[in-house]
Amino acid sequence: VNVEVPTYCNLVTTSLQPRDQMWQGMRTTAELRKAYNIPIPHNKDSVYKGIERKVRKFNAIEVPRKLQPLLPFKSKPKDRPKGKKGSAVDMIPEIMNIGEKKIHGALQQLHLLKHEKTRKEKIKRGLQKKAHEVQKAKTDEITRKRQREDRRERYREEDKKKKRARR
Repeated sequence: VNVEVPTYCNLVTTSLQPRDQMWQGMRTTAELRKAYNIPIPHNKDSVYKGIERKVRKFNAIEVPRKLQPLLPFKSKPKDRPKGKKGSAVDMIPEIMNIGEKKIHGALQQLHLLKHEKTRKEKIKRGLQKKAHEVQKAKTDEITRKRQREDRRERYREEDKKKKRARR
């Protein structure tokens, strides 16, 4: 089979120039900037920024008092920071005038009422929970008895069928 080979012409550009001139290609972007004194474009988004990380503070591990004597000395909590002592100014008692005393007394009464109300609600919820548990225990007992009777009846029927099948 005859196949035509396409002709390809690749000009050698250096041969077309005079011998005293050297071939020079296109100038790069950096060369053009340098030649025309053009500064490098500055993009604000491309600037590297320092990373600021928050210092992580972990709470101390709370070891129950009953467990502490069982631990080896190395594991016992010992390096606890001592509580802050108030300054002398903080320790001076504030003397309240008559109006402040009335306001303070009213706030104390409000707090007392709130705590009393929450205490009563907690007692009421506890009683309701106990009543609910008693009721649930009764219903569970009834369902358990019913299921037991159903099982016994089913086993009786199966036993009767087996006896009939043997005959």
